[in-house]
Amino acid sequence: MARSIPAPAFFQVLVGDFSEKLKLPTAFVNHFNAPALCKLGGPNGKCWDVKLEEKNNDLFFHKGWKKFVKDNYLVEGNFLVFNYDGNLWFSVTIYDESACEMDMEAAKTKRSTGGLDGQRRDYVMPGETRIRIIEFKSEHLCFKRTMEKHRLYQLSIPIIIARAKGLISKRTLELRDPSNRSWPVKVTRMEDGRLLMNKGWRACSKWNQIKKGHTIVFEFVKGHVKLHIVRAEGCAVILTGPNVID
Repeated sequence: MARSIPAPAFFQVLVGDFSEKLKLPTAFVNHFNAPALCKLGGPNGKCWDVKLEEKNNDLFFHKGWKKFVKDNYLVEGNFLVFNYDGNLWFSVTIYDESACEMDMEAAKTKRSTGGLDGQRRDYVMPGETRIRIIEFKSEHLCFKRTMEKHRLYQLSIPIIIARAKGLISKRTLELRDPSNRSWPVKVTRMEDGRLLMNKGWRACSKWNQIKKGHTIVFEFVKGHVKLHIVRAEGCAVILTGPNVID
């Protein structure tokens, strides 16, 4: 009886700048001729058209890859297995940090709340407007900001927190985004006493696709500031705890 030949496959751990393009293993390149349009079949049964492009003898998933990343809520540290089924079709299995297959609904909720694990409650206000309340609990010093256009470029830190954390004499802060990526940000003290995050903050907000209307919780933990990003519309974030500035 003839033995079946297993389909070619490879895996990739998402690290660094993976959202724009993804490099295929060198040993896998011989299966293709670039440029070519392939299809990625996701765990939810949908498929995405993604263009294979060659650069410096390397092959990348490029045009269309960014949408695949966004639609599947991929973050740094996810583990992807690509099974090549032939005819430029890949079946993709996604594993999260638990080493189990990703729960898409849980990943969607986590992304919309920036990883916040606080309690969520829905309230119906007069006029039948439904508002989701997200309660963020923390033992650490923290504050929140709802993004406006100017806050995407520079953002003020409450003076009470700046004094408590000894930031007045500091020149930089380390921010950590929801995927634990580190961002050094310059801190400037203004004449009116305000402390502003400026150089480096724009790069951080752009990378994390922070937009006007999003709410950001800044949580001061050991040696850095953890960012929690709430992207969901119609949400109100309430901070609770002994050291919060709401």
